[in-house]
Amino acid sequence: MKNNILYAVFLVLIIASCSKTKPNKPFESHRSSQEKLHQKFNFTKESQWDSLKKRTSLTIKYKNQKRNPRYKTFGWHLYSSGTAYTAYNFDILWGISYFSYSVNPENGDYKSIHQWKTTALIDSAKAHNCKVFLSISNFGASNNMEFLKNSSAQENLIQNVIDLLDFRNADGINIDFEEVSSNSKSEFNDFIVKISEKLKLKNPKYMVSLCLYAEDWHDVFDIPKINNSIDFYTLMAYDYYGSFSKVAGPVSPLKTSKEFGNGMEYSVNYYLSKGVKPDKLIVGVPYYGAEWLTTTKTIPSKVSKFIANPPYRIIKSNYIDGLNAPIQFNTNSESTYITLNENSAYKELWFEDVKSLSLKYNWIKEKQLAGAGIWALGYDHGYPELWNLLKEKFTE
Repeated sequence: MKNNILYAVFLVLIIASCSKTKPNKPFESHRSSQEKLHQKFNFTKESQWDSLKKRTSLTIKYKNQKRNPRYKTFGWHLYSSGTAYTAYNFDILWGISYFSYSVNPENGDYKSIHQWKTTALIDSAKAHNCKVFLSISNFGASNNMEFLKNSSAQENLIQNVIDLLDFRNADGINIDFEEVSSNSKSEFNDFIVKISEKLKLKNPKYMVSLCLYAEDWHDVFDIPKINNSIDFYTLMAYDYYGSFSKVAGPVSPLKTSKEFGNGMEYSVNYYLSKGVKPDKLIVGVPYYGAEWLTTTKTIPSKVSKFIANPPYRIIKSNYIDGLNAPIQFNTNSESTYITLNENSAYKELWFEDVKSLSLKYNWIKEKQLAGAGIWALGYDHGYPELWNLLKEKFTE
């Protein structure tokens, strides 16, 4: 009994140290890891991504639905999702962002713009009065520092973006610069103001949005300075636990808890306290999970190895349907998980489902926030329940 108590105390101390402070292992967001994973492919057609992902083509005709004008439902379409957009319910999406213009930090050009110039996604969105955005992404402290110190690279990027928005008659941009260091804070916020001014000078209807980190460890967002330059913010309320974690836990906990540390509730309140207006804050939720090998079957448990960030469709097909794995719910974080014992090894998988997302959407509405964002659309390809939930929560 004494040994069990000592072990429990020891585990609590470990969890507290790795969930409330910056991870000891290098932090890497799911977005960043996806870019690294896919950059080796030089595909020129969306169908090539479909083949790689073994994704069957689906075309679904939805009954006309009317979005609730009080809320903004927003989603990111990752280029590697190919033609998954043929199954999107654009009627219930206020906006969609194509991911992405991947910044070359040396000169501001794009490393790749993927299928932005040709994708039928944009035509489909516009046919349903869904606004279209282009994501601008730059990952890593060194890449951001290099770009943000180069004014000519910034001017080049801004002109490229103006041309690309004009080419597809798009509505604006979504800036996703991740791992910006405190040393680059001033230049980062100056750039946000600059690109907003230049875009709106070209077209006053262009909208500029900005991705906010779940936890702003370096305090890089100068909200009072940039607030008038930003039309809306998109909070990346995920990656609270991931490849960097020493303890397995929820990717997107709603509640802050002693068990798992900070969650969506903390992140939203943090940015509201910094001056972000509730009606300008869209809260992003993950359509992917996190999977680890763990040392025990208990919750929480120390990690022995990180496995992957499976999308919802893989979780459904491989675990829920394929293995008939029992779904469990953690009330402290209000998140869903599965535990398995395979070949004498413990496996733990945390993810979002209808139950946990429903609680998040209800909370977003209770807080009178702008709406919900999805990272990423297409991750649920072939399963309609998450679309049905969006319809239930955000249409009239």
